[in-house]
Amino acid sequence: MTLKAPKFWFRKKDEVNIPALLLYPLSKFWEYNVRRRAQLGTWEKMPVPVICIGNIVIGGSGKTPVTQAIQCLLKEMGLQPHVVSRGYGGKSKGPIYVSATSTYSEVGDEPILLSKKGPVLVAKDKKRGIYKACENGANVILLDDGFQNTSVAKDLSLVVVDSKILFGNQRVIPSGPLREPIHSGFSRASAIILVNHDKNNISKPINFEFPSNIPIIKATIKPKINLTAWTGKRIIAFSGIAHPEKFHVTLKNLGCEIVGTYNFSDHYPYKKYDIAKLKVNAQSLNAKLVTTEKDFIRIPLSQQADISKLPVQIKFENHAVLKKLLNKILL
Repeated sequence: MTLKAPKFWFRKKDEVNIPALLLYPLSKFWEYNVRRRAQLGTWEKMPVPVICIGNIVIGGSGKTPVTQAIQCLLKEMGLQPHVVSRGYGGKSKGPIYVSATSTYSEVGDEPILLSKKGPVLVAKDKKRGIYKACENGANVILLDDGFQNTSVAKDLSLVVVDSKILFGNQRVIPSGPLREPIHSGFSRASAIILVNHDKNNISKPINFEFPSNIPIIKATIKPKINLTAWTGKRIIAFSGIAHPEKFHVTLKNLGCEIVGTYNFSDHYPYKKYDIAKLKVNAQSLNAKLVTTEKDFIRIPLSQQADISKLPVQIKFENHAVLKKLLNKILL
């Protein structure tokens, strides 16, 4: 079952927020469980270095393109990274490698996208997945979305933060989007990857004071396409991601004319009738249907024709800081 994040999660911290206040007792119970899991965790050291790429909030921070970029960087350094992912949305418990024939229903959408850059292993049990990757030649592990996992010790933990959304109302689930309190998350973070989705707002000040002892690596999401080919195009944008407005901003920065938007729940598994309806609307408005790369994976194969996908990539602003952190654990 896929759900949309409630809007009250992303109100300002000091704003009157009745739903968040009502849910506060449940948030305290969640916090207790988080602390308890951390205390009882085994935090087992793995045979090879483990680089965790995760976040403190639920979804929508830019974690997938960051993981792709680090996959490429590690390969450039002469290493053999394997990604271990739980495969959200997929039925397979694994450990199983993503292949050319893997489907979203089996392994989830993010592992399929990540497999375009290198080996990806889906495993609900992270330790089993890591050991299998080591058996298959991995000399470094990229642990996708395993920051709150307490069974594995991480050699480097990179916390991905969206520069606009930050931490929402800074409350823990279900009062807000936090998986754990900010201070506890930062206590385990090696560095913060601060992601910006809007090139026009990259110089705006961040309304949050990060700890001075944690390195901040700034990064920008950029389209991986011929920009001029999209300028002035009439499009209908549809997506099933946590924060679709960021997708819309990217399209506007390309100079597209957005004549319609359709927002589905995060990781939404598109049905044939969903796409058929979208195509009818696009035809009536003389517009092109556009979605994200991750969404495209969840569209039935028979319905993918006449739909464009927008590939994106991460560009690190202070690339040297990231490379220094990697070298510290790898060399």
